[in-house]
Amino acid sequence: MKIGSSSIGIKAITQIILDEIHSVLKKIEEKAYEEFVSNVLSAKNVFVTGQGRSGLVSRTFAMRLTHIGLNAYCVGDATTPNIDRGDLLIACSSSGSTHITRYIAGLARKANATVAAVTSHKNSPLAGQADIVIELPVQEVSTNYKNDGSIQFRSTLFEQACLVYLDGVILSLVKRLNSSENEMHKRHSNLE
Repeated sequence: MKIGSSSIGIKAITQIILDEIHSVLKKIEEKAYEEFVSNVLSAKNVFVTGQGRSGLVSRTFAMRLTHIGLNAYCVGDATTPNIDRGDLLIACSSSGSTHITRYIAGLARKANATVAAVTSHKNSPLAGQADIVIELPVQEVSTNYKNDGSIQFRSTLFEQACLVYLDGVILSLVKRLNSSENEMHKRHSNLE
């Protein structure tokens, strides 16, 4: 979809964005979601990685995991421990082809950790390295040559859908773990 008028209001634009996110999330597979949640719950430690905005989304997920009492780390942070058997790496990449993300997934596999890929391409190289694939089926950006796809820049829709999906996973984990708001608040950073 394209925005035809330069005078379109913010309410209309944000509704288009929300509709795009919904169009992606209504296509997700429940079986992959259940496998993903099960692996998060059974992992000794959860590691997250991604580059650019996908990396920022993955970091928000790690933060929420710590709030609900799970061990979560962001790859590349100075205090991140080694990954090992029984651990889970969650690698976020819209294309599933980002070199550094694929390299990190390869290191996790060598360490016998479980790898989960969150990507918009289920047949991507990253998905091929993963034990679990969460596909967020984002249509590419519309161009002058086609009218379908997102109106947003590059992989913005993937990043938005990824954030909402992972927040949905957190809410599910909160319910399954019977986490209380009070317990989560105690784990929230108090150095801010």
